[in-house]
This record gives sequence, C-alpha cells and structure tokens, in this order.
Amino acid sequence: MAAAKRRLFHAFKISRKLALLSGGFLLVLGASGTAALVFAPASVIPGFANETGGHCKTLYQSVFKRDDEKRLIAVISTDDAEPMARVRTGMRIARHLAETLHPDLVIVQVADHHGPTARADLRGQAIGAEIVHAPNPAKTLATMKPWEVRYIDALPTETGLYFGNHLTMRLTELEAVNQEIELVEGCDGDIIEEDPKTASTAGAAEPAGGHAKPIDAAGH
Repeated sequence: MAAAKRRLFHAFKISRKLALLSGGFLLVLGASGTAALVFAPASVIPGFANETGGHCKTLYQSVFKRDDEKRLIAVISTDDAEPMARVRTGMRIARHLAETLHPDLVIVQVADHHGPTARADLRGQAIGAEIVHAPNPAKTLATMKPWEVRYIDALPTETGLYFGNHLTMRLTELEAVNQEIELVEGCDGDIIEEDPKTASTAGAAEPAGGHAKPIDAAGH
C-alpha cells in the first residue's frame, strides 16, 4: 500500500510540473498571441542583444531604361551583420521595389550602416551583398533567373567594410529564402533619417554587359 502511494505521489509531482509549464505557455499565448511566443524579437528577451537587425536605409536609387526595359538599382545600408541576414534584407527590399515600382529588373546592393555613404565610395569592400531580381525573367536580357545573389562571407569591420570570400547562392537556396520572407516592406529609415535620391534617366550606364556585376558593381 505504501509503495502504491509513493508511485501515486511521484506521478502527481510530474503532472504538477507539466501543469505549471503548460500554464506558463498559456499565459504567454493569452497575453501576446502565438506569433509573439514563436517569433518574439531578441530585444524583448532578457540576455539578448538590443539590435534585432533588418533595419535599413536607402542610400541611392536609380530608375532607367535599357533596351526598352525598366531597370532599377538601389544601394541600401543595413544593421545586419551576419551574411545571410544581409541577403534576406536585400531580397526583401528587392521584392518591395519590384511590387511597388514594377521594374523589369531590380538590383539591390547591401552596405553596412557603419560604412561609407557617398556614392563614389559605395563599391568594392563597401558592398557586402548584391541581389539581382527579375520578377519575369522573360522580360529582361540581363538574366534568365528570377534571383541571383552573391555576398561576402564575413562580418563587417568597425568601419563597415567587408573582407572575405565571395560566395554565389544557388537558385534553390534563394527560392527557399524567398519563401521565408513573410513581411515585404521597404527600408524604415531608422538608422539615418534622410530621403533617398532617385534619378530617372534614359540609357543610363550600368554594369558591363547589361548584367549586375556582383559585389563591386556600385561604381557602374
């Protein structure tokens, strides 16, 4: 009889732990919603860094015609340090520009928010990733793929420059990243409050061959 009571008490202790744990989850879900539990930003979790990443500012934007195509080039600065985070932010901005301005080709170059901002300096090691997006590849001569991405596999220096290997992502990888992007929106401008400069020209110069030359094409 005593052994049966001990087994019953042990089972009760386990159930009580499960009840407390479940109650904690239900409290969080009831107060903030499921998304808040699963996707809570690191800034609201004790012990994590304050910067959540994904913030960006448009440094330069140009819309022009090339062979009857409407093309758009944008250079953005971001607080994303990790290479894949820069790629995700760049792809998000490329999709936003494609959906709002409807160009045939979008090129987004990603710089660091500690790096240079002058147009002449946005080239070479100042560019950490470059995204080429063709919403309909049949409408452009620049690429036959909906996505092309190349990035520098390194963290930025304190001065916002990148030194490391240049990697090119496979289309299957890019399509997977694209599916992960739930909120498509432009730069929030929270790093530096300044309106982007947009130039619209006909027959403007661009990377040689009509393609976006990865990483160092900012000086096209």
